[in-house]
Amino acid sequence: MPNFLCVRQFASKKLSILFCDVFFQAVNAHCFPALFSIPPEHQKLVVDSVVWAMQHTERNISETGLEILHELLLNVGRTPNVAQGFYQLFLLPLIRDVFVVLTDRGHKSGFKMHATLLLLMCHLVQMNQVTVPLFDVSTAPPGQTNAAFLREYISNMLMSSFSNLTKNQVKVFVEGMFDLNMDLPTFKTHLRDFLIELKEFSAEDNSGLFQEEADMEKMQQLEAERAQRQSVPGILKPSEIDNDL
Repeated sequence: MPNFLCVRQFASKKLSILFCDVFFQAVNAHCFPALFSIPPEHQKLVVDSVVWAMQHTERNISETGLEILHELLLNVGRTPNVAQGFYQLFLLPLIRDVFVVLTDRGHKSGFKMHATLLLLMCHLVQMNQVTVPLFDVSTAPPGQTNAAFLREYISNMLMSSFSNLTKNQVKVFVEGMFDLNMDLPTFKTHLRDFLIELKEFSAEDNSGLFQEEADMEKMQQLEAERAQRQSVPGILKPSEIDNDL
């Protein structure tokens, strides 16, 4: 238990990528159950540390935090005896925290993982895989469901954060997030269209939101050029020839 606390303090003071990259990736991969054998307040320190990394302004730390969170959520989903308790404590704050970086113009490079995380969490709820209530049962209306509550939660969060949005814009966007027919590419397009509607993004260079597609297009172009050169005998240098072909 002291090791978790020491690493958390070290990370906060030193801003070291070692904290995320080595320690929590190792815990996630090799001793995941240990995270849930410690008291809830210390579990929160672990989750807060991952969120700290995810929201960091240094790109490699932020991307590592996103990857760790994704692996953490996958591990939780594969561990039924911890999943529901984790969701009840952390799912709503994590959705909010991912929205914070998604709508931060300085975090565009993490867009693909932002989409991956939101798709995973929203669809978990829509598919009724979160069976514990995410809401306060003492004040909830009769028949309240997690899916309906989460829609309202996200809608209220967006309406209070972005004054230029209309209720209809938010409604269409939120409904789309819970559409189980959406795969990741479709979901990314849905998120991207919404971000570009925001006043904060409308006057920006949003090429970072399309980075994955741009990289893929560039790779395909290079492959096509290489294939064309390969079709002409003698034009490739020896170092460019794939001997496995």
